[in-house]
Amino acid sequence: MLTSILRHFGFANCIVDFFSDYLVGKSTQYSWNSFLSGACDTDVNVGQGFALSSIFSALYIAPLIRIFEHRAQALYLNTSILSFVDNSLLISQGETYNITLPKLYSSYRVVTDLMVTFGLVMKHDKSEIFHFSRVHNDSNPELDLSAIGAPTLKHKTY
Repeated sequence: MLTSILRHFGFANCIVDFFSDYLVGKSTQYSWNSFLSGACDTDVNVGQGFALSSIFSALYIAPLIRIFEHRAQALYLNTSILSFVDNSLLISQGETYNITLPKLYSSYRVVTDLMVTFGLVMKHDKSEIFHFSRVHNDSNPELDLSAIGAPTLKHKTY
């Protein structure tokens, strides 16, 4: 998926080929003076310790966010998504929480489906939502996501 995204964004073929070779089922050999080791399988990924992980993460999820925005607009969800590396946040605003809650539920479902399509795993226990009400002292209900296999997201005071 990452190499397809890199091609779509117009990266040079030599760059895409380098990362394709780097990320997919490869081996390596070590050379020191006249010594050449045998081939060793390498299990290389774009983990958090990798210098380019935040850049690759942003490139990887950019199309996901774009698709989400189009679907959210088509479904009149009035929900935004903010993301940095592997942390994302859904934000919804409305006159009352009873208006924003169903929109957040639908938005969460869209994001979860997109993540599966992109080969990503949604960590429900790390999920956060923000929704705002214009009504003073409006009750802030929890978001029950059990119907889509996720836990109930509880609101935070701050």
